[in-house]
Amino acid sequence: MRLRGLAVLLLAVLAACEAPQHPAAPDPRAVVESALGALAAEPAVAYGVAGATLSVTRGGLAEGRFLLRDEPISALRVGGALYVRASARYWQGQGMSASRAELFGAQWTRADRGLPFDPGRVLAPPVLAVAIRAALPADAVPVPAGDALDVAGLRVSTTPPYRVLSFPVAFLGPAAAQLGPRQITLGDVRLADLRSRLDDGVAGLGQPLIAGPVVAAEVTDHTLRCTSRGACTDSVRVGNRLLGAAPGAAARVTFTSDVTSGALGTRTCRREVVLPLDTSADVSCSVRFTLPRTDGATKLHAAPSVTAEPVAIVDPGALSRDVAAELGP
Repeated sequence: MRLRGLAVLLLAVLAACEAPQHPAAPDPRAVVESALGALAAEPAVAYGVAGATLSVTRGGLAEGRFLLRDEPISALRVGGALYVRASARYWQGQGMSASRAELFGAQWTRADRGLPFDPGRVLAPPVLAVAIRAALPADAVPVPAGDALDVAGLRVSTTPPYRVLSFPVAFLGPAAAQLGPRQITLGDVRLADLRSRLDDGVAGLGQPLIAGPVVAAEVTDHTLRCTSRGACTDSVRVGNRLLGAAPGAAARVTFTSDVTSGALGTRTCRREVVLPLDTSADVSCSVRFTLPRTDGATKLHAAPSVTAEPVAIVDPGALSRDVAAELGP
């Protein structure tokens, strides 16, 4: 009996030794910290907000779309500047007149001002990791949420390598208030594709307007000359003056003249020129009237007008080299 009892005890000990040993569950806070560390090391991240996608690199390059007050914004951030395309309705909501908002809504704009959210600064992966860490409440308790871990709205994967899956817009602070009460999701980026999109965006910038500063323009001299064949040239001396600050900018001046004759009607000509800021230049445009077969003289007069906007001086080659320096050739 004593031997039988000893054998039973030995079998129980062996069974206990052979039982599978389950590793202890990882500390949730260590999981979160690991995910934030991985985010900070990402070369680029694709962010999704309400169906729009915006890609941002660790160096602050940005390309894609996002929403501000439910208005779609196309963004391109290169060379340390943010260029955007937004609707006339958006610009009018920023205080522009309807006619000026239409102008800005038709092309790229360098957003020196007028855009409260700069994704290249706020969503660069290392910057975002710091912001999320600072926004997490000290007493937040991680709770399971399906296949993720939820910490005050921050969602992290529960299998290694741990990744940040999404976070609340509120974690970005007041700068992102116009994005609305949404959750931002994170995804992967193919760097070669992003490089191609950035290069295409740079090539299509043209001469972007600049939101924020204003250029005042005035006519300081005016001459109308007409020939006996019905051709009239209206010439003006235009001065421009920048109100505000705009590094790397010039003045795009639009000159319009309505040349009128009581007998022949009105002809309108228009010309655009780009001038250095705070300078004056001669600008002219021409019209032609169809003269009647009868002899006689007719009086003509011209009503010139000028408007001006600050535009960015863009060097596409230099911007493409900046992109290549971060993402490779």
